[in-house]
Amino acid sequence: MSWGRAALRHALGTVVALTALLFGALLPVLPPNGVPPAGAAPQPAKANSVTAWGSAPNQGPDGSASFPRPPVAIARAGGDRTAGYWLVSDDGGVRSYGTARFFGSLGNTKLVQPIVGIASLPNGGGYWLAAADGGVFSFGAAPFLGSLGGRHLNSPIVAVAATPDGGGYWLVAKDGGVFAFGDAPYLGAPAGSALQGSVVGIASSPTGKGYWLAAEDGGVFAYGDAKFLGAQNAGAIPAPISGITAPLSGGGYWLVGKDGQVYGFGLPDEGSADDAGPVGGTAVGIAAFAADGYWIVHGEPYVTQSGERGADVTTLQQKLTALGFWVGPAVSGTFDYDTTQAVYAFQKLQGLPVTGKADPPTRERLDKATRPKPASSVGDLIEVDKGHQVLIVVRGGQAQYIFNTSTGTEGPYTFDGKTHTAHTPEGRFAFFRQVDGWDTSPLGRMYRPKYFNPNGFAVHGDTFVPSYPASHGCVRVSLGAIDFIWQQNLAPIGSQVWVYGQSPPGKLG
Repeated sequence: MSWGRAALRHALGTVVALTALLFGALLPVLPPNGVPPAGAAPQPAKANSVTAWGSAPNQGPDGSASFPRPPVAIARAGGDRTAGYWLVSDDGGVRSYGTARFFGSLGNTKLVQPIVGIASLPNGGGYWLAAADGGVFSFGAAPFLGSLGGRHLNSPIVAVAATPDGGGYWLVAKDGGVFAFGDAPYLGAPAGSALQGSVVGIASSPTGKGYWLAAEDGGVFAYGDAKFLGAQNAGAIPAPISGITAPLSGGGYWLVGKDGQVYGFGLPDEGSADDAGPVGGTAVGIAAFAADGYWIVHGEPYVTQSGERGADVTTLQQKLTALGFWVGPAVSGTFDYDTTQAVYAFQKLQGLPVTGKADPPTRERLDKATRPKPASSVGDLIEVDKGHQVLIVVRGGQAQYIFNTSTGTEGPYTFDGKTHTAHTPEGRFAFFRQVDGWDTSPLGRMYRPKYFNPNGFAVHGDTFVPSYPASHGCVRVSLGAIDFIWQQNLAPIGSQVWVYGQSPPGKLG
């Protein structure tokens, strides 16, 4: 549910503003780092950097300087063609660049929830920081006009935008809820059923009598006198949208994706981060310099992860599939549970940190990797590599399919008053019995189990298949994986199973 400013003023009248008087001396002014020479070509989008496009002057940073915490948002310092901006990190640390003046920071303050956005006065005389719980912190001449701190929210706040006269601001939540303060009018919000992707940003119209909301799928919602000029949700986008901005002079708005791709509506496309080379930092925000230029801020290294969809995910799935890692029945373009499982398996065999996310090291290794070799040089069988926690379908001595698996923890557990070891037995076996459905054992339920050991050990589907050993001794794969194994008859009765290796540390679950 969205609130109008009158109701919020009444409900939140006792909230005390945190101003620059309290926080202005917490951190010193931090000068710009790595400023390219005037007229220089766009710089590669490294982590902790800002890239400038069109007429926008690049004021830094260029990614060479370390940040205690990576930036999460950007705000221009003043009106159109003001050559400065602020960056804010999730801990509330603020850095100023170009003509932007430093008015204070929350960098030394313990926060209930992380900072997610920053908005500024039109004359550059102050700024507001917004936290995920709706808390608002004002600095310089920016007036505190209310917040949602301490209130229950159905969804976290994701962004803040100020009215062009500096007399109000809006907070927007992930579910599309809009909260208005000061002279910022409440003009509507999308119904939950209208959202195909979570809302990620808000931008004011030039008059302050309207606003646009941007969703991660490229959708745009226009309210008041903010004119709808188009969206990107009509087709797949390479990466989710992360921000929206509009120049004070009007004309339209820009969206930016996490990959640094920019989409202009009513305004020219002045360039995208990948135009300057590989994108090393996730684009977390965009700020207009004028109607012919903008800045993009890049935070942590770009990561493709669960829940995302688009061409970038499709490419990831295609590369994994080409190497034998099973991403699901088909390449879908959606980073789902089976894709996470495939990334687990790839990272394990490559000796990478096992996160299930396609971070830069994983993507770089994918570009160079070859299909893994099984331990068997000949024959058709199933290999369970306990050391790497993967299951390999071997055909003719080649790895045909590779699945993430979770075997016995090799630790103790208690059953019927006795202590047992959660051990997956090593050796060569054969599948001798199977159940086409859920099968209940003394230690739990197994989906479509294929038994290979008379003591009750099976390869089976499970709803929980982490990257580490977590079973009492069976070999777990995802529900989708075991369905595929059955459908393709990859483990028929009588076929061979070879279990080998030493398991890493695990945890029953």
